[in-house]
Amino acid sequence: MVRRRVVLSAFALSPVRGSEPGIGWNIATRLAAYHDITVLTCPGLGGENHRAEIEQYFKDHGPIAGLEVVYIEPPLLSRMFQKPLISFATPFYFVGYASWQRAALAEARRLHAARMFDIAHQLTITSFREPGYLWTLGIPFVWGPIAGASNIPGKYFKLFSWRDWIFYHLKNTVNAIHKRVKMRSRQAARAARHIFVTTSADQSMVTQLWGRDCQIMLDTGSPEMEGRVRDYDGVRSLRLVWSGLHAGRKALPLLLGAAADLKREFPPPKFKIKVLGGGLQTETWKALAHKLQVDDLITWTGQLSRDRALEEMRDADVFAFTSVQEGTSTVVMEALAMGLPVICHDACGMAVAINETSGIKVPMDSPEVSQAGFAGAIRSFLMDPHQVQSLSAGALARARELSWEQKGRQIAEVYESVTK
Repeated sequence: MVRRRVVLSAFALSPVRGSEPGIGWNIATRLAAYHDITVLTCPGLGGENHRAEIEQYFKDHGPIAGLEVVYIEPPLLSRMFQKPLISFATPFYFVGYASWQRAALAEARRLHAARMFDIAHQLTITSFREPGYLWTLGIPFVWGPIAGASNIPGKYFKLFSWRDWIFYHLKNTVNAIHKRVKMRSRQAARAARHIFVTTSADQSMVTQLWGRDCQIMLDTGSPEMEGRVRDYDGVRSLRLVWSGLHAGRKALPLLLGAAADLKREFPPPKFKIKVLGGGLQTETWKALAHKLQVDDLITWTGQLSRDRALEEMRDADVFAFTSVQEGTSTVVMEALAMGLPVICHDACGMAVAINETSGIKVPMDSPEVSQAGFAGAIRSFLMDPHQVQSLSAGALARARELSWEQKGRQIAEVYESVTK
C-alpha cells in the first residue's frame, strides 16, 4: 500500500473521551499506520480542552508516526452556538460548526499550497447535515461514516414523556426536510469518490435521495478489553444488564414490560436485571416497574463511573439494549468486547453491529412487537442455557471483526482505491 498524504477534518478529537472525540482519535491514529495523516481539529469548546488531552497523551506515550495534529481555533460563530446546552439537532449548532469548517478549509488550502495532499476526508462530527468544505480542494474526497438519517417510528412515541414527544416529533420533521434541502450535503456527496454511512437509513438517504452509491460501516469500533465466554448453567438466575441514559429514546419500559410477561412464566429468581445509569426518566421508570410488579427483579445502580459500569457489565450473562434510535452505541461495542450476547432492535447501528452469531435482534415495528421480542429472546436463554455460551463466543469474534484496527485498514484501503 502506497502511503498518501491525507488531510482529515475531525472537529472532535481526544484520546480520553468517547463518542465523536473518540471516533476521531481512534480512526485517525489507526490510519497513521498506513498513510500520512494531517488532522484538522478544534482545540476545545464549552470547557473541554481537547488540545491539553492530546498533548498530554503525546507527552506520556510519545508522538505517533504518520500523524500530525493541526488546531483550528473556533471562530466567533462557533463559540456562540456550539455549546453543550444547545442540542446537536438544532440548526444553531450547525451554524457554528459550519463556521469552524470554513476556518478549517482556509488552513487546508494553505497547507495544500505548501505541500499537496493526495486525499481529503471529512470525518467528525459525523452528521450528514455538515459535510465541511474539503471536497472543494480538487483532490479525491472521502466522506464519513455519516449518520443522523434515522427517525423514530411514531408508534413508539407513546413511551415518551411529553417533552420527548415534542422533541422527537420536531426532530423527525427536521430530518425529513434536511435530507432533501441540504444542498451543500448533496454537493459534497456528488463530489465524493467514496461515502461511508452508518446505518441502512443513512444508506437509503444517500442512494435514493442523493443518487450516490455508499458503503455501510459503523463509525465506532470495538474497544480493546479483556472478554470471556459466559457460562450459564440454567440453575442460577440469568443475569441481564441494561445500560444507558434514562431518556425516552432508550425505551427501558420495553424491557420492564418483557420482565412482567416472563415473571408469570418463570417465577423469581429465574432471572434478574441490573439497570445502570440515570436521567430524567429514572423515577418514572421506577414507578412503572412498581406498577408492573417487577421491583423484585430490578436493581437500580444509579449513575456510575465508567469503570464501575464496566464491572457491572462484566458480571452479567446477557446485555439488553432497548434503544429505538442510535448511530453506533459505544456500550453495545463494549458488550461485544466483553463477550456478552446482545438483545437489541434490528434497526439503526445495532442492526449492523449484531449478527446471528453474537445476539438476538428484535423487529422494531411497534412497542408491543418489541416487548414480545425482548421477552422471547430472554425466554430462549432460559429454555436453552447453552445459547448464552455459544452467542458469547460469537460476540467475542464479532468484536474482533469490528475492531478499530480493522476499521482503520478498511478506510486505508479505500484511500488506495480512490487514488488509482
